Amino acid sequence: MRHRRDGRKLGVTASHRKAMLANMVTSLFESERIQTTVPKAKEARRLAERLITFARRGNAAAAGGHEERRLAARRHVARTVHDSEVLRKLFNEIAPRYADRPGGYTRILRLGSVRVGDATRRAILELVKKDEEKRKKKKTPRKTYHKVDMPAAPAEKEKARKAAQVSAEAAAAPAVEGQAPEAQAAEGAAPEKAPMAEAAHPKKEKAHKAEAGHPHRAEADKKAKPKAAGSKPKGKK
Repeated sequence: MRHRRDGRKLGVTASHRKAMLANMVTSLFESERIQTTVPKAKEARRLAERLITFARRGNAAAAGGHEERRLAARRHVARTVHDSEVLRKLFNEIAPRYADRPGGYTRILRLGSVRVGDATRRAILELVKKDEEKRKKKKTPRKTYHKVDMPAAPAEKEKARKAAQVSAEAAAAPAVEGQAPEAQAAEGAAPEKAPMAEAAHPKKEKAHKAEAGHPHRAEADKKAKPKAAGSKPKGKK
């Protein structure tokens, strides 16, 4: 069993893997961006972030007056980064960039294309820029609801205005002797409409007009009525 043996073998021996990751990390610190496969990028990211943390601790110790701790950290990192110029850049430029960032110094960007030959997934491993080190989520304010007084309807406004106008006119009108102000206000109001008389039946109106306008026709109708009553239908004995 492989208990407590983390990490990827990457299909190579231990010495080969150690040298390969050291070269990848050195190139990353030098150009701040490299292109490789996804498994190798994940392994190189672990080593690179450890080395940046060592450099940060050494600089913080030197600022506190412990220069020997910074020297120890520099010697520890030099076991992996063999280039003196890259080592100087790591302690003087890269480590101060992430002085207030608790981890997460690198990121992996996966590429959509694969490598020709073995169809391996490729990715870009790069250092996070300085302007991205303090990325915070924007806090959206909670919704607040305020009570709003709704305006009155236009019909209600007009009704209130007319009532106020009628009351003002009633108050301004001169008082009549022997009449209460309530009666005066009632006089100022519009008179009630009289109830409508019952409408005459239309058939009765037509018969009345026929009798008044055509007397001969009315007499002929009277004579024809009894004859029509006493007549018998044809075809019956």
